Amino acid sequence: MSVLATLAVVVVGFAGTTGSGSADGSVPRSTAVYPVKFPDWDRPRPTPTISYPIPWDRSR
Repeated sequence: MSVLATLAVVVVGFAGTTGSGSADGSVPRSTAVYPVKFPDWDRPRPTPTISYPIPWDRSR
């Protein structure tokens, strides 16, 4: 009897998970906007104040 009760719980559990994902049956749509733009994306990058490579052997 407990096997039948367990089977019934499993069947009811799987019956609740099948579906289209929303209550009204509509299909979800993407909300992404392409191309992706970040704030200050077009702003020029600052130039470094140090010229590389730095000579690490300063004993000369």
